[in-house]
Amino acid sequence: MAKIQNKPHLTNFIKQNYIWILMIVTMSCIHLLYMYLIGARKQDLVYAAVLDAILLLITVLVGFFRYSSKVKALSNALKRPLEEQAQLPEATDDVEILYHRLLENQSIARSESESSAAIRQSQMRDYYSMWVHQIKTPISAMKLLLEAEREELGQLICDDEQSQCHIGDMTGGNIGAAGLNAALKQQAVLTELSDNMDSFEDELFRIEEYVSMALQYQRVSSTENDFVLEKVSVDGVIRDTIKKYAKIMIRRHIGINYSGTGQEVYTDGKWIAFMLEQILSNAIKYTPHGVVTIETAEEKDRFFITIKDTGIGIKAEDLPRVFEKGYTGYNGHADKKATGIGLYLCRQMADKLGHTIRMESEIGKGTKVWIGFDLDYADVRD
Repeated sequence: MAKIQNKPHLTNFIKQNYIWILMIVTMSCIHLLYMYLIGARKQDLVYAAVLDAILLLITVLVGFFRYSSKVKALSNALKRPLEEQAQLPEATDDVEILYHRLLENQSIARSESESSAAIRQSQMRDYYSMWVHQIKTPISAMKLLLEAEREELGQLICDDEQSQCHIGDMTGGNIGAAGLNAALKQQAVLTELSDNMDSFEDELFRIEEYVSMALQYQRVSSTENDFVLEKVSVDGVIRDTIKKYAKIMIRRHIGINYSGTGQEVYTDGKWIAFMLEQILSNAIKYTPHGVVTIETAEEKDRFFITIKDTGIGIKAEDLPRVFEKGYTGYNGHADKKATGIGLYLCRQMADKLGHTIRMESEIGKGTKVWIGFDLDYADVRD
């Protein structure tokens, strides 16, 4: 890309008009040579040379003044907002008129392209929003069916236990080897069904997370601000997030430590809840066994939420890129279901809300994430 000159330079003007300047100098020389050949006096030759030099100087100065005016006008146009830069100085010759027409055509084509892209993006956003809301209906239906099946399974287990007790009472405690084997097999089948239901519930929960992520991705990528800034109870958001993941943590034998806080911060409750859910989800996913600790701290005019796990940790070379879009790192390659979108959305949301998010980790010891809030004011960035 050529370097843009903000100030007019005489050398650039001369390079642009050297042919005309050379023609004037040549004509002056021919004029002086003609006078010399016809026997003009030396005094007349000097006088003619001075007049030619003055004429050349005036021509160059007038041309340079017009050139400078155009350069300054275009430089001022560059300083204006992009939407006003199309207002170029008035064209003074056919070439400039053609350049104006080319720029106008490009401007029209760009406006049409941007309008078409905005329409496509709006249609895609509407489609994803509609898809997310529609897919929630079968997910809710599957959850209700799962709850009904779980209640029925619980009733079968209860009936089986009562039946075994009744048979034991009737036989005086001697069920027999055949009866004992049948009871053990039935108990194993019921246990397997219960485990399958737990796995199905985990996968259904994962699908629900992906659906929510798809919706949030469309929102965070939109140029429109979908923020509702208000004072939000940090304790309420954290407890709701813990409650959402409680069943999974219980099934995976992962402990949770949280003592509560009375702090309120300016933020969007829906978006900060999504951020906490993504971080807690990652902590659970990469903690085969152990504890997740959620703490809060206040430093001067800043308030922090920290989520610390005792999981597998993140490699040092992966850590600087964990917030990049689509980056999964070593852990993501090991976990084939990782998308590399969750933490990217967290960073985007934090930036838009004026919050901060950072992460520290050590292989084999776990990961710690800080979310920072400004207690003085809410800063919303486009």
